[in-house]
Amino acid sequence: MQHAGYQWTIRPSGEDWLWEIRDHGNGGLVREGLAPSRAVAAALVIRTLARGSVEPMRHQDLAA
Repeated sequence: MQHAGYQWTIRPSGEDWLWEIRDHGNGGLVREGLAPSRAVAAALVIRTLARGSVEPMRHQDLAA
């Protein structure tokens, strides 16, 4: 899906669901995470977009 400058994806990852938000312009990863269900993953995407917590991830964030 696309949202005002961002693309987001939710997909299965083993027993969990991986969610990602990417910059629409350059495709760079903005935020990602794992959730126990698809519904929780969707809620986390919406919460992240609604709070404006979409600053590009730093290298330290990706290593964690």
